[in-house]
Amino acid sequence: MSIRKPKKVRKRRGYRQHGYGRIGQHRKGGQRGGKGKTGGKKHDWTYVTAHDPDRFGKHGFHRHPKLRQDHTTINVGEIARNLSLFMEGKKPAKDAPITINLTTQGYDKVLGAGRISIPLTITAPLFTHRAAEKIKAAGGKIKGNVQEPTAHPAPSLTEPPKPKAKPKAKPKAKPKAKPKAKPKTTRKTKPKTAAKPKKTSTTKAKPKRATATKGKAKTRTKT
Repeated sequence: MSIRKPKKVRKRRGYRQHGYGRIGQHRKGGQRGGKGKTGGKKHDWTYVTAHDPDRFGKHGFHRHPKLRQDHTTINVGEIARNLSLFMEGKKPAKDAPITINLTTQGYDKVLGAGRISIPLTITAPLFTHRAAEKIKAAGGKIKGNVQEPTAHPAPSLTEPPKPKAKPKAKPKAKPKAKPKAKPKTTRKTKPKTAAKPKKTSTTKAKPKRATATKGKAKTRTKT
């Protein structure tokens, strides 16, 4: 049978140093490196660089309140879609342009996003150059100030946008012609000269030495 020993914790209940030793070791953040974001530039710097890189330093800027311009804006396309809401239930007379007053409805500026194909007379304190161009292209009028034109002109809304022409493929460069090989020059062969006669030596040939006959000499028989 297994014997279960009583835990030591049972003896320490009620003691001042139970669990964490000296009093105060379990308070605040002494053992975990500080409370909150303490140690961000010291022992927790690797955590900051990995998970919170924007904790330190200045980011962005704020304009002075006197220079800020907070406008309540609306786009041209939104006016064309919700035309009945901006007319306030008034039906225009025959052959009369539809007039819309945006100042009474709390709008300060008209932007040029969206499409419009109905001639409208719009009154507002400020129009962007793109919005004014689109309203006039649809046969309408504007009553208000227009901002300075942007570098990019607004596309026409009365006509569908034209597809962009694909750039023509550049003709392939012709391979350079190889230079013609020079004709091989034939070497002139020298005429063969007659063979010179060999010089005969005037010295006499030495007689050859007698060589020993191989084998044993034959014995002569006496008769």
